[in-house]
Amino acid sequence: MTSLKPSYTPRWLQRLWIAFVLLNVLAWGFLAFYNGQRAYAQEAGHLRLLSASLARMTAQTLDGLRDSFALIAQEMAHGRKHGVLNQPMQPNAILQTQPTLGYLAVVSASGRIVAAAGRGDWLPQGPSAARLRREIGICLEQKAFHIGPPISGAVPKSWAVPLCHPVPAAAGGGAILALLPLEDGIFPSWKGLPLPSHTALFLLRDDGYLESRFPSPTLTALDQRQSGIAAQYLQAHSGLSSGTYTGISKAVGEWRMGSMARVAGYSLVAGASIPRATLFALWTRSMLEPTAGIAFLLFFSFFGYRFLLGEAKERELAQQQARQEVWEAKERAEVTLASIGDAVITTDALGRVMGLNPVAESLLGYSLSEVEGRDLEEIFPILNEQTRAPVPNPVRRVLQEGRVVGLANHTVLVSRDGREYAIEDSAAPIRCPNGEILGVILVFHDVTEKRRLMTDLAHQATHDVLTGLPNRTLFMDRLGQFRSQSRRHERLLAVGILDLDGFKQVNDRLGHDYGDRLLQEVARRMLDTLRSGDTVGRMGGDEFGILLPDVVDLEQIEGVSQRLLEALRLPVTIMENTAIISGSLGWTVYPSDEGNPQTLLRHADLALYAAKDGGRNRYAFFAGSMDEQQRQEMEIYAMTENALAERRLILFYQPVVELHNGVIGVEALIRMEHPKRGILLPAAFASSLDHPRLARRIGCLVLDQALDQGAIWHRQGLTLRIAVNISARHLLDDAFLTDLQEALARYPDMPHEALEVEVTESAPMLDFRRARETLLACNQLGVRVALDDFGTGSASLTYLQKLPAQTIKVDQSFVRDIINDPRDFAIVAGVVTTARMLGLEVIAEGVETVEHAHLLTTLECHALQGYAIAKPMPASAFSGWLKDYKPLVKKDNDISPPFQHFREDITSGGFFTAHNLRIRQFLAALGGKAEFPAHVFEPGAESHCHLGVWLQRFKQKTQIPASIHTHHHRLHALARTAKTQFDAGNMDAARQTGVQLAQKNEALMQALSQWGEDRK
Repeated sequence: MTSLKPSYTPRWLQRLWIAFVLLNVLAWGFLAFYNGQRAYAQEAGHLRLLSASLARMTAQTLDGLRDSFALIAQEMAHGRKHGVLNQPMQPNAILQTQPTLGYLAVVSASGRIVAAAGRGDWLPQGPSAARLRREIGICLEQKAFHIGPPISGAVPKSWAVPLCHPVPAAAGGGAILALLPLEDGIFPSWKGLPLPSHTALFLLRDDGYLESRFPSPTLTALDQRQSGIAAQYLQAHSGLSSGTYTGISKAVGEWRMGSMARVAGYSLVAGASIPRATLFALWTRSMLEPTAGIAFLLFFSFFGYRFLLGEAKERELAQQQARQEVWEAKERAEVTLASIGDAVITTDALGRVMGLNPVAESLLGYSLSEVEGRDLEEIFPILNEQTRAPVPNPVRRVLQEGRVVGLANHTVLVSRDGREYAIEDSAAPIRCPNGEILGVILVFHDVTEKRRLMTDLAHQATHDVLTGLPNRTLFMDRLGQFRSQSRRHERLLAVGILDLDGFKQVNDRLGHDYGDRLLQEVARRMLDTLRSGDTVGRMGGDEFGILLPDVVDLEQIEGVSQRLLEALRLPVTIMENTAIISGSLGWTVYPSDEGNPQTLLRHADLALYAAKDGGRNRYAFFAGSMDEQQRQEMEIYAMTENALAERRLILFYQPVVELHNGVIGVEALIRMEHPKRGILLPAAFASSLDHPRLARRIGCLVLDQALDQGAIWHRQGLTLRIAVNISARHLLDDAFLTDLQEALARYPDMPHEALEVEVTESAPMLDFRRARETLLACNQLGVRVALDDFGTGSASLTYLQKLPAQTIKVDQSFVRDIINDPRDFAIVAGVVTTARMLGLEVIAEGVETVEHAHLLTTLECHALQGYAIAKPMPASAFSGWLKDYKPLVKKDNDISPPFQHFREDITSGGFFTAHNLRIRQFLAALGGKAEFPAHVFEPGAESHCHLGVWLQRFKQKTQIPASIHTHHHRLHALARTAKTQFDAGNMDAARQTGVQLAQKNEALMQALSQWGEDRK
């Protein structure tokens, strides 16, 4: 409960008592000041009387001594005048008449003491004696009674005042010298005076020297010029007769009040002083009774005040408690209204404003003083948020209906400055005890931020935060709406999925911030390209969904596709970095594709993958076969995953041989043991080998099995190199190097250099930098790197230059047709030559016949792999095959005779060998033992066979004899004839023509050899 505030009567009593206390304090202060001044004046009067008395006494003493000295001088003059000589003991007699003197002497005009009497120890010594002689000199010079400053005697701490009176010349001149002793610094005539305690007496010369001080000074000496307050006062008031001063006495180092009076007839003042403590003690004694009286009054007034205060409180308690209850009720209401977050307006029964709390003042823009008594509608305009129509004021409804009324949703308040606030409110009647409505209370609060947050949350729930595009949820909702509209309007709906090509590489190379900005730029370009009614949504990552409603035909979709892809291909410059990307786009069209929204999106995704498989940077439409293809791929994935889990993925090994050195290694090739279909080749499950969920697991399995078998062979003495195929996804995985290191660590018997990792160009195409770094790390581990299927990709030569490979494997698609197709032969020859110049090992894949091996040897490609050597086999069969292996080509095989004359071209021998092999194959085909070679019968075959290509190339360098061309054309003519006879079933004639063909070929070879000899 809030404490009671002081009522009027207690406050009046309190102020009256405080005034009484202050009055007594002021009275005490006045008395203290008055008594202080009175004590000062009283002591000053006493000191003035005392100093005047001292001055008179001093003057009397000095006058008596002066008169005595004058009388002695007269007597001396009289005696001299009458011829009476002075007696030597005369000073003694004088001392007896002047007991205050301690020493008396007669001094000649020359300053010599003629006669003396008194205590000799009063005579000064040293500096004091010099001072005494100086004072005698002054006296003789002035010829007047002279009082000098005090001098110290021979006895320590003994002081005496020198007195000197001149002797007339009639008496012989000179002076009478007397020393007036100062006992404890007091002038002799002052002895016996009744002095108050702490009173000091002094006799001060006009020149600042003390003649006497009692008590003796403690901080200065009598023979020193004084600078204290008395000396300062005397110097400031020269010629004064009397005066009073206060200040610091340097003789004793304390504050004192004193008075001084002029010693008549002399340059001296006599004075007395007292310390501050004496003055304060006097003042204190004078204040005892007043202080006690005032304290008594204050003490009894306090108790009187407390009594009267208690009486007043008791009399007013009832009224005060009543007022307190009213105040508390009002305070609670005011504090509640001021502290709540809601705005509150109160009105009277006519709807006029009676009260506003601070929140209401803030929202309305008015203060209570500005709106009190005005109609509520004037200051509380409310509108419908959507229609902007005025909303009826709830207060009027309360006054009319007499019940609580709430506002409709979406109501906004327009404040005085035009700002709008979304509000929620309610109004309730205020009734008196008899039920009559006294007024209305309107409570409302600002929900603008709440509605904004709800709008933002709703937007975030349906839109991508980065690009602001619709997310998958909103995209699917619009897909459903457009799908329904398309059927009603009989128009097409195009559903597309667009995926950025190369976005991951840009993101990894330039950073995620750049990647985010790039996605925002892609979204902007897509929105700029499409119509306002079309929808672009971000499905996740770098994948976007597109909806084109109200499409007329497919050509319209194709035009949109081309514009989109062209917009994406434009360079993107962000943060001073430029990137070039492209996109792949897949479409499906409703109602041609009558699937539900999920199916339409899946079909567009299938079309997207078809566009990517077709080379990227293009678009494709969904076809029914894609669905079947996806179903098959899912079955393959399930089959492969089961095989991996059941350890039915195994390795077969295909030997790699060098023609003259035997077996140098094997390639590990994966196979699947199918429970029903037996051993399956990789082609049966190739689509799952690079699947995101399987690639790493399969790669680790291949490494483990290959290294295990390699370690076994090395322990058996077979130092074979094992090549393993690593998928692009596994190679680019951050965990690949860890997988490789762990696998090598598990098989220490397998040398690192005996393992070779084979990669295709797909991994560098996805992320060249990471692929290169990973392969370099493999080399650092001692593991070899081979580029597999070399020659099949557009970037092969670039990779050959920049990737850290030790081996190149020429793809079998080139090797297989080197006998029939001179272009394949030229490609293989170029690859072999380039690799040999780079110091790389070359392995030819797809060697299926002895003829292939023989032809490859002419190109100095001696490492071979293919069915002509051995098919892939399980590890258990390898040892038996190795025992029976025989080289395909012997070292003493003759090279075609013409080759030795054309060594400037390394491929010449290959062309001649291929030509002879084709002749041999043709003759075997006539016997039904082989197939006919290509480029033999068709028109213009003379220019497309191996020898024809060689002749055309050499014709550019030199003139070829016509006989060679004749023989060559005749050779093809005989081949055509023999083939015609063979096709007609005339075997004998065909064989006979074949004999002629062999003879003609022999003649051709001889002509080439002769031409070669002639060229030398």
